[in-house]
Amino acid sequence: MIGDRIRTIRVEKRMTLSNLAEKANVTKSYLSNIERNISTNPTIEFVEKVALALNVKPESLLGWEKDEDGFSSLENSFSYVKKFLLAMDNEQLVELKDYIDFILWKRNRK
Repeated sequence: MIGDRIRTIRVEKRMTLSNLAEKANVTKSYLSNIERNISTNPTIEFVEKVALALNVKPESLLGWEKDEDGFSSLENSFSYVKKFLLAMDNEQLVELKDYIDFILWKRNRK
């Protein structure tokens, strides 16, 4: 998640939460909520400010970096899932749908 990526880069750059919040001109409490995955849908403006303060591309915070083959991790994830979806029978697809519905229900309860 984006919060994990921000925290990892911030720690690697030996910045405190306060330092990053000040440098990015965002509130420390909101940045903390993002890092702890309490808030999980920051605005693009927030992402751009934090990326600039960390001296990284916004794409890297969002997990959209390209690998050596030119694919993003998101594209690789879709390719991985697609490979298995094509081999599933109807019963397995229904079970997968139920699992996805459960994950979404659980996420919306927060």
